[in-house]
Amino acid sequence: MSVDFHTHPLADRYYCSFTSPRVPTLRDAEDIAEFLAAASSRGIDVIAVTDHDCVASGWFAKRVAREAGLPILVVPGVEVTTNFRGWRVHVLAYNLKEDLPPNTLAPWEAVEEVHVRGGVAVLAHPARNGEYGPEIFFRCLNAGVDGVEVRNRMNGNFDPAYWLGEKSEWNGRLVMQTAGSDWHWYGSRLIAPGDFSVGVPVDWLIGKGLITPEEAGTALSRRAAREREKRGNRGKAAGRRKERDIHKDGLDFLCQKGVGLGCPSAI
Repeated sequence: MSVDFHTHPLADRYYCSFTSPRVPTLRDAEDIAEFLAAASSRGIDVIAVTDHDCVASGWFAKRVAREAGLPILVVPGVEVTTNFRGWRVHVLAYNLKEDLPPNTLAPWEAVEEVHVRGGVAVLAHPARNGEYGPEIFFRCLNAGVDGVEVRNRMNGNFDPAYWLGEKSEWNGRLVMQTAGSDWHWYGSRLIAPGDFSVGVPVDWLIGKGLITPEEAGTALSRRAAREREKRGNRGKAAGRRKERDIHKDGLDFLCQKGVGLGCPSAI
């Protein structure tokens, strides 16, 4: 199932803010609705809404998508700002009900707190953490982080093979490798293209509580319908090409006989 684990309908509006609203403002609601309308045309199955230090937008986006019948599942999330030696490190948290205090916890402390609150934690764009990256990742792994963002449109790729090996495991536990567009929405203008996603096993998404079995069934049915439509469109295009080829072959044959209109011998 294709998932974009990292998006920002509200861009950087509440980044590192202790005053993010518990209910989206009118401006927030309008931006989220516009963002979802654009996101639903991308042809992916699931999108996580992970605004900076603001859990309210993700839950609002999930409700909007459901009530509007948009062809995309929304996972409510938040990008938590943590701190390590004065360096801001981001942890993506899913299914949290309340915000964590920004720029206060260490990354691995945030991972542990997310789990205490029943959420799922993924280390965001570790490639951006520079010389601190290995230690941060190691300590987050020991804290039980659920995943690591290995592809990020804005902040590059990260190879976890040294730590996770071929099976993407740490001490026998699967650590999911995720991707995110890090799509910041500014009205009709995009900071990053919105077509970045990664295939994720449905069982993992359900097991982590990010989607329900019913939602998975709906999403897979939508995907099957899209594939049928694509095959139909390809078939129509192939049919039109075949008709053109037949028509051209016919004209070539007539020209060879010197009777086709527009052939030199017929003028």
